Amino acid sequence: MTELEQLKQRRELVVLAAELQRANVVRRLERIQENPAKKVLSFAASVAARPAMLTLGTAILRYAVRTYQRRSARKRLKPH
Repeated sequence: MTELEQLKQRRELVVLAAELQRANVVRRLERIQENPAKKVLSFAASVAARPAMLTLGTAILRYAVRTYQRRSARKRLKPH
C-alpha cells in the first residue's frame, strides 16, 4: 500500500468517524425530545411558572397604581 493510499484510507476513516459521531448526537437529541418524562417536567415547570408570573404581574401592577396615585396626590397638593 502506497503512502497516498494510506492517506486516502485515513481520510475515509476520519470522515466515517465524524459521520458516526453526528448520527450518535442526532439520535441522542431525538431520544431526549421524545422522552415522556421531559415532556411532563416541562409541562410541570410551565404550570409552576404561571402563579409566579401572576404574582409578579400583580406586584408590578400594584407598584404602578401606587406610583400613579402618589403623583396625582402631589399634583393636587401643589400650589399653582
